[in-house]
Amino acid sequence: MNKPFIEIDAENFTLSAFEIKPSEGYELPVNEETGAKFPYCCPFHKGLFEEAVKWFESFPNCCEPHKMFIGKWWFKKEKFNGIAEKIVKQLSYTEHLISQQHTKPDWYKNITDYIECNVSSFGHPAVGLHLYLGYLKHYLKITKEELNAEQRKRLIEFIEGYYRTDEKNKADLNILFTTYQKWLKEFPFDLNSYFGNLKQHFVTLIPILNGKPEVNPYSGIAKVKMHTKSSLIEALINLTNNLLTQINGVSLYEKGLINDANKIKLELVISSRKLKLKQGYKNSSPNEEQQYRNIIKEWYKDEKIFFDEITPLLKALPPQQAEVKTEQETIDLKPVLNPDAVQIVFDILKDFFSIEHQTEFKKLIETGNKANSKLLFKGNGNRLTDTFKKLIEHDFITGCQKQDLINWIISNFTFINQNKAKAFIYDTVEKTISRNFYPCKSPLIEIKNGQIQKVEQPRKRKQSNY
Repeated sequence: MNKPFIEIDAENFTLSAFEIKPSEGYELPVNEETGAKFPYCCPFHKGLFEEAVKWFESFPNCCEPHKMFIGKWWFKKEKFNGIAEKIVKQLSYTEHLISQQHTKPDWYKNITDYIECNVSSFGHPAVGLHLYLGYLKHYLKITKEELNAEQRKRLIEFIEGYYRTDEKNKADLNILFTTYQKWLKEFPFDLNSYFGNLKQHFVTLIPILNGKPEVNPYSGIAKVKMHTKSSLIEALINLTNNLLTQINGVSLYEKGLINDANKIKLELVISSRKLKLKQGYKNSSPNEEQQYRNIIKEWYKDEKIFFDEITPLLKALPPQQAEVKTEQETIDLKPVLNPDAVQIVFDILKDFFSIEHQTEFKKLIETGNKANSKLLFKGNGNRLTDTFKKLIEHDFITGCQKQDLINWIISNFTFINQNKAKAFIYDTVEKTISRNFYPCKSPLIEIKNGQIQKVEQPRKRKQSNY
């Protein structure tokens, strides 16, 4: 599906560096014997300052990453004048705060919050940050402050965290959104007797935050961890468990909400069968031909069990509930195409419909409603079903399952076969969309990196059968 969140590459924006204030009681160090002022107050600060000055003289030719700044629209070396003083001054600020906080119960949060504030102050790109963090790490190793071994270890590990890039645990809003949408489709919200009143609540949520926001007292900025894909899945597993253990047959019975046990059981049987069909059939027999035979055999078995379970329930329901419904009543005719995708899909497919049908085709994919009359797709039907197959598998189509989409296609379209209009057959469409028995040789679209793209048409040749 289209990415609902816009991603901006880090190379396309900058943030200016800024000064931060030292904590209460800080005074710039002065050498008591010589009167030399900071950063010449002691060999430690003097050495670091001179090293930073020397580094800046060679910047941006100091290393390969910084050489890449040359020629960028935003880069001017003079913008970073004074960075050597900033690096050593903020190191001194941090030393002072550590001396104030290391004996307090919440020492770790106070110190790391202040370090985070310092890191932010270097802006983006964070020129000089590597020296600040490196000098701070060196200070923690050699300082004579009353830091115990555990405190030193934890603070050094915190600093080293800025050097690690864990792609596996990287937060990506679009991945989180897609992961949550898949959960919404899998959870049995269609069990109206159980969860009918909850679906709308969860549809409107996008649970990307992991925990509650905490305010950094030094920057005044509230921070909160974002979920990674793995942590979101863990949260969804816990949510699934909580919903299923809190809302079940026992809780419905105790609250006096069971008015028709057969109707509820019928819902459970149907939803269970839908879930199995959605998962599909697979077989790992070493004999390739035996694989599809075993799949068919398992399907027969499941269908028999389904009808064995559903038959007595249908008989037990009142006549109006047991009445056989028409195809239009039993299927969900509301496959919803992502609004951003409507125009793209229309532009690619419109020439396969007559001019008088094009407007209705666009309305059809916008609303998901049933067409006034079936629209003729002027081409091999497999190309149309392949298009919708890709759209639903990449979550451009929501609001229905594959079975609903199959019936929707059958209800709204015909196609050309041997110069005649032919109706779509359920078995053939189902094999294309659900089981990929008939992969399309001349597809109309492809989806790469979440984007719908038109496939260039091959030279016209003799029409093949569906």
